[in-house]
Amino acid sequence: MKSTLSKKWRWIGALPLIGSFAVCADTVTATSSNVDISPYIVNGTNASTSDFPSIASLFIDSLEYDGIYFTDPYCGATILDTQHILTAAHCIYGDQRAQLFTVVVPQLQDVNQYPYGSAVRHRISEVYYHNGFDNNLSQLLQNDVAILKLADPMNIDSINDVVKLPENEDYRSQVTTPEFVAIGHGDTVSGFDSTKLLQRVDLNLITNQTCSGLFTNGASLTDNQVCFDGDYSPITRLNGGTCQGDSGGPVYWRDGSDYVQVGITSFGPSQCGYTGGVTAVFTEINDFNAWITSVINGNETPKATSTDLKRTAYLSQNGSIQTVSSSSESSSGGALSTLWLGVLLALGLRRTRSNRVLQGSRR
Repeated sequence: MKSTLSKKWRWIGALPLIGSFAVCADTVTATSSNVDISPYIVNGTNASTSDFPSIASLFIDSLEYDGIYFTDPYCGATILDTQHILTAAHCIYGDQRAQLFTVVVPQLQDVNQYPYGSAVRHRISEVYYHNGFDNNLSQLLQNDVAILKLADPMNIDSINDVVKLPENEDYRSQVTTPEFVAIGHGDTVSGFDSTKLLQRVDLNLITNQTCSGLFTNGASLTDNQVCFDGDYSPITRLNGGTCQGDSGGPVYWRDGSDYVQVGITSFGPSQCGYTGGVTAVFTEINDFNAWITSVINGNETPKATSTDLKRTAYLSQNGSIQTVSSSSESSSGGALSTLWLGVLLALGLRRTRSNRVLQGSRR
């Protein structure tokens, strides 16, 4: 069985002070009719999981129950240890379907390898997000950080495959020419993805003062967030940056021979590759190191849990994961109320790419 439906949105954008933006990315294919689209995350190149072994991808599927799966990841993530995954809170907040049926695929080079190729799936069992998370566009998604605990540990190198977290924020001021790179499986321009391969893009740090001045609601930007822009390409006529589907994924700072994750992809302008001065805003990890450690050490209470019994009950009530129940509808997924749609129209919104759902069969 094949069907096409739009999955839960995962990339939220606040409307910049300048520029014109499309709201419904499902209908957007390029910034203008004469833009040449390159096969990359906006102005990016192919990335290797051997260079970035801590990368992970989040999918929704019910393969063990009825063989159904979504063909593309809905968010990115990184590996904290063999059983904990770091991502953005808005990827999972308030969405019962995602909380119950998310699987984590580590080190996915090619999306086509999911679910029957070389991809290894791991079900989540617990969901944690920061108590201060504000799922409010007008507040610019403050404290947008979450951790997913896996039902069973991954078979990975517990030293070399886990993410390196920052010990300070020296990259903001103490480094002369800092190098930053974001990676992900997101769209290559707004609403369109021309490659299934993992992509990377170099980014340039901008100050929070500059960043806040570019958003109509920029006063809500906090010191717990960090902003980036990318280089302009005369081919795409866009600046390098992240796009739909990259939420929850990393931006790394190259510290000598190490890639240190300094941010979690959170939101950006509605138009991917916006040329007005900022292309992405990230949750700054250093400000949440204590909370991350507390979750890993078992000192926090999960916001949601996922069990076989709960998944079976969901499918019994809803029929399949293609149906979003009323309990799954929220500001981060499902149907949008008229009031909330008005907020989105005012602020700008990045939604997920259109995503196929397949009835799986082994090949």
